[in-house]
Amino acid sequence: MLALGAGLLWRLWAAPGLLCSARSDFVAQGAGLRALALKSLASGRFPLWDPSCDAGMPAHANPLATYLLPLDWLYLALPFDRATNLIFLLNALLAGAAMYACARRWLKSPWAAAFCGASYMLAFRFLALFDAGWLPTVMLYALAPLLLLTLDRAIERPGPGRSAALAATLAACLMQGSMQSLYYALLAGAAFAAARLARRERPARPRVLAWLAAGGLVGVFLAAPDLLPRLQFAALSTRMTPSWRFFLNDAPRWTALKTLLAPFDAGGTRYEYWENCFYFGAWLYPLWAWALARDRRRAGLLFGLTALFVLLCFDTPLLRLAYEAVPGFRLFRRPTRLLQLAQLTGVLLAGLGVDDLLGRLRPRPAAAAGLLLCLLPVLDAGARIVPRLTTRPLAEALPEPAFADLLRRAPGNGRVAEIGRAALPYGQAAYFGIDMVNGYEPLNLRDFVEYFDVLQHGDARRARAAPVVWTDLTAITRPDLLRALDARWIVSEATQPLAGLGWEPAGEREGAPAFDFYRGWRRATVRLWRDSRPWGPAFFARSLTPVRTERESLAALEASRSARDAVVLGWGGAAPAGLRGGSVRETRRGYGVSDYAVDSRGANFLVLSQVWYPGWRARLDGRPLALYRTDHALLGAEIPDGRHELALEMTSPALEWGLLLAALGGAAFAALAAAAMLA
Repeated sequence: MLALGAGLLWRLWAAPGLLCSARSDFVAQGAGLRALALKSLASGRFPLWDPSCDAGMPAHANPLATYLLPLDWLYLALPFDRATNLIFLLNALLAGAAMYACARRWLKSPWAAAFCGASYMLAFRFLALFDAGWLPTVMLYALAPLLLLTLDRAIERPGPGRSAALAATLAACLMQGSMQSLYYALLAGAAFAAARLARRERPARPRVLAWLAAGGLVGVFLAAPDLLPRLQFAALSTRMTPSWRFFLNDAPRWTALKTLLAPFDAGGTRYEYWENCFYFGAWLYPLWAWALARDRRRAGLLFGLTALFVLLCFDTPLLRLAYEAVPGFRLFRRPTRLLQLAQLTGVLLAGLGVDDLLGRLRPRPAAAAGLLLCLLPVLDAGARIVPRLTTRPLAEALPEPAFADLLRRAPGNGRVAEIGRAALPYGQAAYFGIDMVNGYEPLNLRDFVEYFDVLQHGDARRARAAPVVWTDLTAITRPDLLRALDARWIVSEATQPLAGLGWEPAGEREGAPAFDFYRGWRRATVRLWRDSRPWGPAFFARSLTPVRTERESLAALEASRSARDAVVLGWGGAAPAGLRGGSVRETRRGYGVSDYAVDSRGANFLVLSQVWYPGWRARLDGRPLALYRTDHALLGAEIPDGRHELALEMTSPALEWGLLLAALGGAAFAALAAAAMLA
């Protein structure tokens, strides 16, 4: 089975270049996140902060980053393109092996289990994620059968060894990058565990629950270095403002059920063809019918679960009930991502049919029939999706954007704001070492999105309405707020009326590469503007307005005349009198660390064009300096008279606590493993 997978996906280990396509999310974003980690580590710092996106945001705490996941360590040892391709391939092989092991538990024939593994590993919907470049999502798909298996084993015969296996699997699930897939898998796992527990004798249940709790707790502890920073980031993101419309996000119509028979993907050219696709594999459906006819109890349960996952993809009262009643359900979008679970249950359902068919044959004919059945997903994948999984040289997959030599990060060089998305793809900025004020993330800091909306429209209407994914610049109502972000450069394909705002033409490139999200590369004319009166990476306030709450902070920002009239949250003392300003020069610009030479004429208040986040720490002339949330989304500090050296550093107490918990979890895991070996 694994040989079939490795052979069919040979390009991922034998062909040169990077797995990519016009639709690749990895090209649009994933490559930047991983290049950022390599650059940060090369500078001697763990990647806590991403300066390339949204004027700065958490890096390690971003669920898509998965820097601590063991598979991602391949980037430390292999060339960038080779590591990426192998991670995709290993996830595919893990999916097949995990499903084989899971099916082997409930099916008699190893060939039926191999059929399940091959059908799951080579499913159209799974390999379409490779074409889409959804590297963080494929990991949970691979781990879901393993989570089901370890849960079932731990409930069947609880003990230290099976509890340790559950802990390891759960830790890997918590560390992977798709929180939505994890949420659905945990809901399904909890329902499965409850159903299995109900079948155990009442006296045995407390012991089973105790070992499940032990495994679950150890797994959470092992994953704590990822989990705690992510929880902190999520709590500060716009996802805490749910919206039914955002949740549905182009929910399928009932006519989409025609894709049960074929993907109808227009050869891969249909926009986001992997979404709203119900194609589980045509070879499975006759086997579903056979399983339902031969084993109504088990097959009926699996068919009911598959149908439930499909039904929950549609805008129905059932989906609305889940949205309103199930905790956490409303925080995500596109319920069609439940179809990953439907693929799992659908494959197991077909496996029941294969098991019954092979059980009617003698061993040798059964083996031959099993091998032939394993070829069905190979043939389907080979015809429908594998030809799209092509590689290209890195320079072609990720061509350098126009003006990259001018825009790369350096002390005092400022950031880039983009009007439109194609001239400089947001997620590629980190790959080329460019800092942008735009971004595209599953989590966006709420305070920055509110600030960005005031910049564009004069108020924060959009940020209040729903979660935000894209921070597109469509208008500039408050150019002072753009300058406060040190947006020294503006790029766009179209001409823009920027001269009246102070940004002057600085260049034009014809035939420059431009990337349309999910449509690919094309050639375009890219224009560049430079700020003629920049404020720099930090500036002195001309007045202070102390506020006590976030609501007051946002209202004061909306009412302010300029970002120089600083709105300071949490200011407890008297404002410095007679703010006279001074000069500031950025002397170092690293990853999560910046140094400034400050010359203050009297006592002043300095505003830093760094996005506020709880981990920032500052030292002035080597001594700790208090930082304040300023202008709603930035940092500020009181500066005494004279010349000073200011050092700013991003820290992560959440990561530190997570590492401590992981050490405890590692010790507990070792104890469980040792107890299992001695038993």
